[in-house]
Amino acid sequence: MKTFTLKDLDCRPALVQDACDQEGAVRIRRPNGRKYTLQADDAAPRKMAWRKLVAEHRARIKRIFPVRLTTRQTRLVDQSLAGE
Repeated sequence: MKTFTLKDLDCRPALVQDACDQEGAVRIRRPNGRKYTLQADDAAPRKMAWRKLVAEHRARIKRIFPVRLTTRQTRLVDQSLAGE
């Protein structure tokens, strides 16, 4: 378990939180010597594989747009979005 000071917690809270996520808990030490334990309430969210995310995104796009738009149709959509 890593130990941090109150100054670390005040100046670099993200560093302390990241260490807490990695190790499960961290210790905070006050100048007078007292120590406290900081622990996350919930477990860190699970990371999803990047390739799986891309594959799911492509599958959704194919379901929404089964046929590709022509260049002319694409220009019309762009003009509509631009308010022309």
